[in-house]
Amino acid sequence: DPRGDGQQVLRGNYRMAFDRINTFLPSSAIFQSIPGLTTSVVNTSFGQAGGRLRDGLPTIFPDSTPSEFVQPPPRSSSLIHVMDTEFQTPITHAWAISYQRELFRGTLFEIAYVGRRAEHLFGAYDANQVKFRENGFLDAFNIVKAGGESDLINQLAGPDTRRAATETGSQMMRRLFADELANNAVAAVAASFGSRIQSGQQLTELAGLGPFFFFNYPQFLGGMRVIDSEDYSRYHALELKLERRFNNGYSYLVGYTFSRSKDTRSYDPAFTVVSTGANQSASSTPFDINNRDLNYALSDFDRPHVFQAQAVYELPFGEGKPFLGNVSRVTDLLVGGWTLSGQFVAQSGRPMTVYSGANTFSNINQTPANCDGCSSDFGTIHEEVTSGGDALVWYLTPEERGRFSIPAPGEFSNVGRNFFRGPGGYNLNLSLAKRTRTVGDQILEIRADGTNVLNNPTFGFPTNTFTSSLFGRIRNTVISGSRKIMLGVKYYF
Repeated sequence: DPRGDGQQVLRGNYRMAFDRINTFLPSSAIFQSIPGLTTSVVNTSFGQAGGRLRDGLPTIFPDSTPSEFVQPPPRSSSLIHVMDTEFQTPITHAWAISYQRELFRGTLFEIAYVGRRAEHLFGAYDANQVKFRENGFLDAFNIVKAGGESDLINQLAGPDTRRAATETGSQMMRRLFADELANNAVAAVAASFGSRIQSGQQLTELAGLGPFFFFNYPQFLGGMRVIDSEDYSRYHALELKLERRFNNGYSYLVGYTFSRSKDTRSYDPAFTVVSTGANQSASSTPFDINNRDLNYALSDFDRPHVFQAQAVYELPFGEGKPFLGNVSRVTDLLVGGWTLSGQFVAQSGRPMTVYSGANTFSNINQTPANCDGCSSDFGTIHEEVTSGGDALVWYLTPEERGRFSIPAPGEFSNVGRNFFRGPGGYNLNLSLAKRTRTVGDQILEIRADGTNVLNNPTFGFPTNTFTSSLFGRIRNTVISGSRKIMLGVKYYF
């Protein structure tokens, strides 16, 4: 209390918190895939031969011992989850400072700064990220893409059973991977060659390049997913609040938050350990396991501007009110006891990643698209009329869509993760209630509650893959509900 007059308060705090490892994560992901932990034995011949329970059950023995499963086969399409042996406890530093002052009787104004810094957050990555730079495959890909002959590709595809006797390995690659070559998807082609098994051996082994040419762990070509604690986040916010406590029949609360949240991962990996492909959550999967900072960008849930307001107002009619206070009991039953309340929220859209539609940089998740001369505020809800006369809802204009492109083979996006922002929205909810005292302290309440009374749609993300024919179109993705009005009766006793 700076002046000691009870009308203003200055507050500050600091907190350090630690997160526990939830038991679901190891029990569902780690324990289930430990080699040698479980096996199953099935006997169908007993029942098929007419066996009955009264004859006694047959003895069932596994055909292998647990120790034989501990060492995985030298090559397989299996998936395994493991825990980083240097896993650290997640830690969050939080701090805030606020100033609150009474402006009028019962009316408070508050301004606050809130900060967060988190380290060693739960994360995960696929250690079997395909190798294509250090082994020369990237140069070979570019040679074949340009129409040339690559000695490496010819050697690699030499024993491939898909190659015709009359064609070279480079020609086979152009035939089988025409789309990947056109879209610069070098990581996808490398992963395809590296995971191909013929006659129990990898294609790279048959070609004399060894089992580790593309993958460090050929025993788990389906993925070597490591749960670690290498993610981090930052948050800063300015908060403004004006509040009037209920008095003389009304109260209100108005708040505004200006904030920024950034991280390398926006979700806990307990349920989806490694998200892949072109999902929005896939942008939280490391684009490069050797450079986790490539993922550091706006959080999936970042909303820089959020405005909220709520109010309660008792209509000034009826007994004890400024208007019609001396009416009869019957009239008061009609005009008195009315309360109007509402809530309004308006906020910015969430960040989104625009994907190129090609694995130019990693085989785990798609590479974000390039965008030349683009700004982060690209996009607005609009309609475009087709040649058939149909009006379709789009978010990106034709000129904006024309600025996107696929990165070169082996290259990353020039805008990266969550550079763009999806549609924002607003919502208004209202309630009208009538309270009537019946007997003693018992009250009958009749009310109407309306959600999204303006029937304003809040749209979801548009199609966010550049190579899609629907790129930039909203289609029918609406995340808000339609206007709904519910009538209700309550009796308090």
